Amino acid sequence: MSFHQCGGNVGDTVNFPLPAWCLEKAKSSGLLYKSKDGVVAEDCLSLSADNEKIFPSKSGTRTALQCYQDYMTAFLKFMGSHVGNTICELQVGMGPCGELRYPSYMMSNGWNWPGVGLIMAYDSGMLKMLKADTGEAGPPEGFPEDQNAMPDDVPMFRANAPDPASTGFRSGKGKDFLEWYSSVLIKHGQQVLAAATAAVRKTGAAGAPGCQVYPPEKFCFSVKVSGLHWHVTHPSRATEACAGYNCCTSETADAYMEIAKMLGAESKTAQRPILFNFTCMEMTNDSNSGVPKALSAPEDLIAQVRKAAIFHQVPLAGENALEFDLATSQWAFTQIGKQIRSFSPGADMMHGLTLLRLSDNFVKPASLQQLALFVTQN
Repeated sequence: MSFHQCGGNVGDTVNFPLPAWCLEKAKSSGLLYKSKDGVVAEDCLSLSADNEKIFPSKSGTRTALQCYQDYMTAFLKFMGSHVGNTICELQVGMGPCGELRYPSYMMSNGWNWPGVGLIMAYDSGMLKMLKADTGEAGPPEGFPEDQNAMPDDVPMFRANAPDPASTGFRSGKGKDFLEWYSSVLIKHGQQVLAAATAAVRKTGAAGAPGCQVYPPEKFCFSVKVSGLHWHVTHPSRATEACAGYNCCTSETADAYMEIAKMLGAESKTAQRPILFNFTCMEMTNDSNSGVPKALSAPEDLIAQVRKAAIFHQVPLAGENALEFDLATSQWAFTQIGKQIRSFSPGADMMHGLTLLRLSDNFVKPASLQQLALFVTQN
């Protein structure tokens, strides 16, 4: 379910913006994510719009969460008996590129890998939430002002303090802000999943006249979480922190554990599986060794996610981070094959795999031959 624009990101060859009826209303109401220097992201609505009743409906106005629920309800009704048969998974859009994160790195605004990105909490909606929750008027000083900066270029993310506990991201207002920034993102994910559950119950409740029944073993939800593998080996985990994944404010901070916990709880409420869908399945820790300043460790990151999924008994799914040529990229298939198998007694086996992306090259005979070989071997 795409509640975000298509265009301006890696691999996008078309442009589908948010519909004008919601984009213009969100823009005029300050409910689009904004950076400190005023860059507004039009990828998706700010999570601060979730409970703001400003969007038009047939009967008046509705919140962003109600818009998401209405969209999913309409889709399920239209697809009818295909749900639970042809359609076995509903990936619920959570933010930019459909992912549960902030639009902290924006190619359309000049971002280049491996920049850490920006904090996107300066729109009036996020500032209002921050004030209500913490009493602070805005994020503290010291966060990135250049999305292409490296962690040690950024006062808040520097890791050269004599006492690791005294760094900006592990103490004072920096720590408090990053923990808030991550917590409201996870709450947003929970609320959007609740909207998906409500849509299913509205259209697929057993015994409801004219409704389909969606057995949980035949129809699940999934949530996509971005594999932000660069600067994973820096103490600040700065790229992840800017995107809303807090793995830095204490020795126990683990955004993926918190996300898995939320998915597990919502799965019980929804009474159906919710897949933790993670990216960068084709990458190794050596993939970016030619760029040592990237401090990249995708395999370590996947292992962290795998541990969280096992702990909270949440099923895993995966996809590749970047498009590759199926016909000539045996290295990618080999690495993906390694990652989709279970490393524990079945608890972390991948339940699904998405390959980016469908194109003319994808369906060439040589490509399909290699894909068929991979499927038969795995």
